[in-house]
Amino acid sequence: MKIWRNIFVMCAAMLSLASCSNDDESYSIYTFGLTSAINGNNAEIEAIELAYSDAYKMNGLKYNAQSFAPGTSKDLILTSCKQAENAILTSSIKFDGRYVYEVKSKDEVLYQKVYGIR
Repeated sequence: MKIWRNIFVMCAAMLSLASCSNDDESYSIYTFGLTSAINGNNAEIEAIELAYSDAYKMNGLKYNAQSFAPGTSKDLILTSCKQAENAILTSSIKFDGRYVYEVKSKDEVLYQKVYGIR
């Protein structure tokens, strides 16, 4: 009996470690923000950043200053980005500069939007 218990404990420990490493690889951490600001105007930059942070909050996304919490849904990120984009495009702001906003992981650009003069 004791040997079976030891085998069971070892198998459980190995499965636990294997599942942790698989979980780490099953999601990406996405970073976000302006990746380019030509002729940057602080009011324009703040308007863009505020629209995106408001959309992220409205959809319950967890994030810090530059990245989302591990495992954040791509679909929810994209939905939030589209809402922010719509809020900016329907606002009265006219851009004098050119800005590129991106959401990306180390492997992919999930979202990119250019605002202002091209």
